[in-house]
Amino acid sequence: MILPRLSLIFPALLMAASIACAQTPTEPAPPVVGGYQTAPVDDPDIKSAADFAVSAASKPYTLTEIVAARRQVVAGVNYSLCLRVKTKKVGLFTHGRFVAARVFRDLNQTYQLTSWQDVKTCN
Repeated sequence: MILPRLSLIFPALLMAASIACAQTPTEPAPPVVGGYQTAPVDDPDIKSAADFAVSAASKPYTLTEIVAARRQVVAGVNYSLCLRVKTKKVGLFTHGRFVAARVFRDLNQTYQLTSWQDVKTCN
């Protein structure tokens, strides 16, 4: 008979639905251990990593804004940065552009630029 089976399944479905509804979309997701975490753009460590990224880039850039930052603590720290930068050409600064930069700082506090890419916008 189908009816007895439904009477066993229905309470379980009702419980699962009530648990899902108890979580509101405004609650932040729990941090992922070892994953990237959002970091404040005015944090001194973020500023140091951004300054290093701009100085280590292949062209002479000027940092105009740290738009977004994330950090991952590993055996050292990985920084994932979205930066607005300008280049200087023939004595004039160009319009700002966005770059996605990744910087690694090892346990000896030595920085290494691991990625530098032009992007259309910071998400």
